[in-house]
Amino acid sequence: MASTKKVYPSLFGISVYDGMFGPGQATMLMYTFLRNGATYLQSLAFTRFQTFINCTAAFITYFIAGNIAWGIAIYYTIGSFIGSQLALRVAQKISTRQLKFILHLVTIALLIQLVIRVAFP
Repeated sequence: MASTKKVYPSLFGISVYDGMFGPGQATMLMYTFLRNGATYLQSLAFTRFQTFINCTAAFITYFIAGNIAWGIAIYYTIGSFIGSQLALRVAQKISTRQLKFILHLVTIALLIQLVIRVAFP
């Protein structure tokens, strides 16, 4: 990545947002890393690492509070593991240009879904 110190405030802000709300943080991180010169594989790795750190902190907090739904957590863990394995295999075949297109497409689809849900509750 080009200038890493300039990206720190963005990463901090996204991490705070992720801790408070969550949805969309991975997309924001991917855009941030790609915009700052990271490759797709680097962006994916950095985003996954931040998500892992945040999820670990959340797990510890919820575990201490006794608020873990173990039956659901197991399925999330297995699904996340399978998804990350698939992503690593696909990541080597996707160019940065293709990734940006996919990110834009997914972001627009999520915005449309949000507007529909707000407009038609």
